[in-house]
Amino acid sequence: MDWKWIVTAVLPVMTLVLGAWLNQLNEGRREAAALKREEKLRQLDREQSLIDRRETFELTHLAEVNDLLSRLFTAALRCHEHVEAGEPLGEDGGALMGVNREIARVKGLVIDDRIRGLVEAAHRHANQLSMSSGTHITETAEAYAQVEAAQTAIAARLRDIYGSGAHPERSLLP
Repeated sequence: MDWKWIVTAVLPVMTLVLGAWLNQLNEGRREAAALKREEKLRQLDREQSLIDRRETFELTHLAEVNDLLSRLFTAALRCHEHVEAGEPLGEDGGALMGVNREIARVKGLVIDDRIRGLVEAAHRHANQLSMSSGTHITETAEAYAQVEAAQTAIAARLRDIYGSGAHPERSLLP
């Protein structure tokens, strides 16, 4: 065999085949890397979506609980005045029962355990105030302090949630 024939006929074919094979290999690696990046972005998007849904849920319920605590304390004070005066509770008793039902319905939906505990304590103290008689300034002050502590914690959490959008470093998406 002549070496010239090998160089002129076989070497270009071998180079062509080797080049095509390396090109396919490189293209496959690029596709795998692109798929991996895309999957990671989808996962980050799902995580961010979950965080957004959780925050929306939490915002809705915290705002509702905050409003209900104000209504509960007002209704408890009115009932307390009726009890002290020896009068029937009337509509104020019905308002207190309605607020109690609403708080009982939503307080379990508060995600943060500490805030949920504060809400339950405020709920309990406000109800104790509503049924107490005599001049119990300390009961009124204690109920007010419990409601205020719960509302302060709720307000701090609401600020934290609303503030999370202002801090891009807290976002999961690049």
